Amino acid sequence: MEAAMRKESKIGMKEGTVETMSQDKYKKYIKENGIHNVPVWRIVGFSGANMAVNLYMGLTMIMSFYLNGYVGMAVILASSFSTITRLWDGVTDPIVGFFVDRFKEKENFGKTRLCLVMGGLLLFINSFLMFNVTDRLPEGALRPVFFIFFTAIYYIGYTFLNISNHVGNVCLTNDPAQRPILSIVGTVLVRVMRAVMQMAVAGLAVKYGSMKSAELFHEYWLIVAVIATIGIVVAYISIAPKDVPAFSETNSSGKKNIRFSDYLDVLKNNKPLQMLIVARATDQFSNTCKTSAILLVLYGIVVGNYELSGGWTLYTTIVGLLMMALGIGAIGAKLGLKKAMQIGSWGVIFFDTIAILIWMVMDPKTLSLPGFVNGYGEAFSGFTAFTVALFLVTVIGGGFQMITSSIIPPMIADVNDYEASRTGKYIPGMVGTVFSFMDKLISSFGPTFVGIGFALIGFKEAFPDLNTPYSRSLLLIAIVFYYGLELLGAVFNVIAMKYYDLTPEKMKAVEARIDEMRKENA
Repeated sequence: MEAAMRKESKIGMKEGTVETMSQDKYKKYIKENGIHNVPVWRIVGFSGANMAVNLYMGLTMIMSFYLNGYVGMAVILASSFSTITRLWDGVTDPIVGFFVDRFKEKENFGKTRLCLVMGGLLLFINSFLMFNVTDRLPEGALRPVFFIFFTAIYYIGYTFLNISNHVGNVCLTNDPAQRPILSIVGTVLVRVMRAVMQMAVAGLAVKYGSMKSAELFHEYWLIVAVIATIGIVVAYISIAPKDVPAFSETNSSGKKNIRFSDYLDVLKNNKPLQMLIVARATDQFSNTCKTSAILLVLYGIVVGNYELSGGWTLYTTIVGLLMMALGIGAIGAKLGLKKAMQIGSWGVIFFDTIAILIWMVMDPKTLSLPGFVNGYGEAFSGFTAFTVALFLVTVIGGGFQMITSSIIPPMIADVNDYEASRTGKYIPGMVGTVFSFMDKLISSFGPTFVGIGFALIGFKEAFPDLNTPYSRSLLLIAIVFYYGLELLGAVFNVIAMKYYDLTPEKMKAVEARIDEMRKENA
């Protein structure tokens, strides 16, 4: 009996020692009142996960050309397929999110790293099969069946990788001075990469003579897969010391009282989440309408030189990123994330209106950049009035738009903390997937609307291509889907932010409450 008691005492002392050593290991990340942070290089590194998500999303943005050219789908069906897959992506969100929140994480393998590994592997393997094998199969029913099957698995991987951002942002830092940095770094990396990849797509389209070339998709897949994999590996290394229960749980006992019915409670009672869903879903709806087909019409047909799209995106993105960084850094850190969203949305409304007028009343074929010919085939000889006017509106308006889109990740992290303070449960997978499910449910219809728009003006069997002649109807379609819906989304943002109440003062109270919970449950 005494021997048993001594043994239990030793075990208790050992467990206490391990727990103390574990806590000591994390002291360098902990500040006062429940605030914890991280070296900035880890924020930069973890942004590789967000970059990878966007790279794989970009692959699906040009998918309609592959579907139309090799899977055997007509224009409306190819556009509707994007809607169906996005809906499927939304359905998988709550299932994967529930699994992630129920996962018993350990010191050496937390929820974020689980999502990075699962997402990275599923996306790499299935995207290879989708875009490198389908076109080599015999024509007929086998191609669409093969493509659809592996696309379904692809989106499960996409869900895992997307959740890694929601979960990782919560445990990486809750410091109000650092959370805006998550957006600044992530957006800079994603936007620069998006501009570079648009240049790559435009270059490949010119190289192979069409967006429907199988070789274009083979080469583009390789570029995406390699860069995305590097980003995931760097993100895994960066998040490792913070992806532990000490920064992702309110109860150190490890007991998880998480039920699937919690989804309804979160959606019903978390008002800040509801308002973010309204803001994000309407923005994403407009973004999903900016398909590669719309870009091709705008630059390849209206402007007259598709290669200009890549150069234009790169030029305007660099200056726009500076606008965004100033907006989030100055406004987000000092006045709060809500105020940054409001200011960004009003900027989008104003400058998108000006941009529409520029495209309608000036001559788009005079768009000129160093190293490119304009729509009349003339070499660069100076910046035209159209170029200067559109550049100013694009970089300033684009900066405001970047504020509204890139401020979402730290706002979701705030919503996760609010939910933990409200219910005592840290369920970032569930909160993140409720958000993304509703977002995708609404925004998934964007590509279908684009397909219907093209069909209404005569493009029922094939999308417009580089050899399609210009028409006023094509210009109007491009303007509506590129600018008009984005403007409408910004109006919804302004309305939603009137009812979003997570101010800097309220977030201080939220973090203090979470700190109390951890001490009570220690």
